[in-house]
Amino acid sequence: MKYQFHEKESYIFDLLTLPQHIHYKEDVYSKMDENYEELIPEETKVYAREFHKILLPYKERLLPYYYESTEDHDFIALLSMTHPIIGFDKVEDYLDSLKNLTEKELLHSVYFALDYYDSDTEENKEKSKVAAKRLVEHPEEVMSFLQKLSIGNDARWNLLHFSTQPQVMVGNLVDLLLEIHPQFEVLYEVKKPLILKKGIELTKKLQALEGDGLSEVSRGIMKESLLNWEEYPLLISISNPMQLMLNTGNVHPFISWGVYLDDIFEAIKEQEENKIQEQVLLFKNLGDKTRYEVVMNLAKGITSTKVIAQNLHVSPATISYHLNNLVTAKIAYLDQVDGRYIYKVNEEILKAAIEELKKDFLLK
Repeated sequence: MKYQFHEKESYIFDLLTLPQHIHYKEDVYSKMDENYEELIPEETKVYAREFHKILLPYKERLLPYYYESTEDHDFIALLSMTHPIIGFDKVEDYLDSLKNLTEKELLHSVYFALDYYDSDTEENKEKSKVAAKRLVEHPEEVMSFLQKLSIGNDARWNLLHFSTQPQVMVGNLVDLLLEIHPQFEVLYEVKKPLILKKGIELTKKLQALEGDGLSEVSRGIMKESLLNWEEYPLLISISNPMQLMLNTGNVHPFISWGVYLDDIFEAIKEQEENKIQEQVLLFKNLGDKTRYEVVMNLAKGITSTKVIAQNLHVSPATISYHLNNLVTAKIAYLDQVDGRYIYKVNEEILKAAIEELKKDFLLK
């Protein structure tokens, strides 16, 4: 496998995703993965607070572009799907490239990304392009399109506003990010040596490991079978310090690796050497009614977070939260089937857990 650390794009990605911290809340942040809440480094919380502090003066100007629900993709995420950051050396150059897009190009990019994300399937990419083209040509259909999407009301309202003046909104966002940039750069420079060290070390480790190196370093959360690219760009993130993200929607896909992920995975490995604790964690997750029902849906072949949310009468964000915990508890895993990225039940782990349970309780 050919992995390559992209230092400059890592910086661009972090600035673009930084405004998500405008919604920072201590209790929510610490419980992003309740399985290992106690393992979250205190330093990540310190930086999250610093990022939030930087953004507070810009709060009202940021809210139309960055939504509180993680299921509602922000404007940058939508635009970067067809206008990726890979290949850019400076954040100013990337932002200028967005500012220079025509009205039709901006609208097509956002409509395409919205339709693609909402369809929840890779094979619908071509259909999404057709749908986006039609929406650009028939603006009277945009409101109906937005109403059908699985997004929050604030996202829906701001996207409708965007449809009427895309260049103005993108121009304002670019100017806003350029205002925030110098303050972020100061904080980033402090962590830059660590980011560079992690990027180089992770790349070397992945290149050196035999077999599925990605699965080994990520505790089975992400497998190389999910990757169909010739080269695998690695971005190391301080804005998203505990996140492991496989960005497949982009024209140039990449893997975002949180700067503290290695530390957390190492701590988890030490914990899991205690078999009883591993068993307790597994059954603790299955003891949650909603989480149990999510696994039942996955077992039946229902893999769309949107459909599972409808079945359980909760939001897609709630399902994503539970799926994240199920993955870290190894009850579920991400897989690729016919070009689609879906979650599956980890039958091997569950069967082993049942056998271990029989041994522990002396059951026949």
